Amino acid sequence: MVEERAATAIGKSWSAEAAPGRFFAYANLPWGVIAQVMEAATGERFDRLMKRLVLEPLGMPGGYNPPDSRGPRIVNLATLYRKRENLPTGEEIWREPEGPWYAQVDDLARDAPVSRAGPDYVPGTNGTLMAPQGGLRTSARGLARVMRMLVDGGRADGKAFLKPASMDEFFHTAWVHEMAKHNGDCASESGRPRLFNAWGLGNQQFMDISGPGCGDRLVEGGGFTGHGHLGEAWGLNGVFVFDRKSRDGMIVLVGGVARDPEKFPGKYSAMYRHEERLLTMLYRGALRR
Repeated sequence: MVEERAATAIGKSWSAEAAPGRFFAYANLPWGVIAQVMEAATGERFDRLMKRLVLEPLGMPGGYNPPDSRGPRIVNLATLYRKRENLPTGEEIWREPEGPWYAQVDDLARDAPVSRAGPDYVPGTNGTLMAPQGGLRTSARGLARVMRMLVDGGRADGKAFLKPASMDEFFHTAWVHEMAKHNGDCASESGRPRLFNAWGLGNQQFMDISGPGCGDRLVEGGGFTGHGHLGEAWGLNGVFVFDRKSRDGMIVLVGGVARDPEKFPGKYSAMYRHEERLLTMLYRGALRR
C-alpha cells in the first residue's frame, strides 16, 4: 500500500488533463481508500465492521473473510472456474472448449481457506487487504436483501437502515458521459465501448444505450433502465440491477465460463453475449408482464 502522504504530495497523484470531478474512469482502488478510512475511524477491521453494520442487520450470509464461515456455510462456498490455465510464468492460456475446468478462487477441495489478515494487522493501514471492491462471499438471496432495502427507500423489514438523505446522495447522478467534452473513459477494461455512461455514488446508472458490441442496454429490445453494478473477476460474471420506479430487479451470477468471453461480444451492448442472453431470458420470463 502506498503511503497516503507520498501519493498525494505536490499533487503528483492527480491527472494533468482534468481536475478532480471532471473526468471519469472506473477503478477498484477507491473502495480500498473507503475501507481504509472506515478502519481508521473505528479501529475495526473492514470485514468485521461490514459484518456488524451491514451483513448481520440485513440478514445476509457470508462475509469478506472465508475462514469465518463454519459448517454448512463453508460447504456452500462456491468455487469459481474457467477453462483457462494460470501458468507459473504468469501467462494465462484458454483450453477451450475441450480442456478441463481450472479452479480459480476458493478451491476448498485443495486448500482450506486462509485469512487475508495476519494476527499483527493494524486496522487503518491497508484498506485493500480484505478486497472491499469484490471480495464479499454471499448468495443471490443475500444480494436480494440489499436490493429490497434500496427499492424500499433505505428500509429493511420495515426498519430504517439508511437515512433518506443518504439515499438521495446514493442515487444522485455524479457523472454523465459527454462525448463532445471528452469527460470520461466509458469503455470496459478490455475496451468494449460505451459500457459506462452515467454513475452515481458507487453505482452505475444504466441508460439503455445500444449498438453492436456497444452500450449499456440490459435486455434485448431495450426498455429496462436502472441502477446497479457489474462484476467480472476470475470467471465470475455478475449483474446487480434494479429499477426504483417499477421495483423490478435482476441478479445474475455466473460461476465460470468455458470460452474466452471476449470472442463472443454482445449483439446490442458492450456486455458479453452470454450476459445478454441470461438477462433477456430473466426479464422476459420473470419481469415483463
